[in-house]
Amino acid sequence: MSRYQSRAGLKANEGKLPHHVDMMVPKGGFGVRLNEMHDWHYARSIEAVRGQSRRESGHKIIRWCFADLISAALFAKEFSAETKWLGTAPER
Repeated sequence: MSRYQSRAGLKANEGKLPHHVDMMVPKGGFGVRLNEMHDWHYARSIEAVRGQSRRESGHKIIRWCFADLISAALFAKEFSAETKWLGTAPER
């Protein structure tokens, strides 16, 4: 079973889970830190959901999506060294 999600699927995640944390990927990737991010979700019984990624000033930015602002803010605080932006998707 493929884990690939289309851009449309990733955009749909952003609409369903309107609170986002954008993180700049460090050179060489997140390494063990990515495992810590997934463990953080697992420990709180939150599904780790990613939105669309993009490139900005030569750096890759990934987006994590959350159902509530509190979870997004706690995640951003926990991983603040890599946090680029915290915000809410516009209402549609």
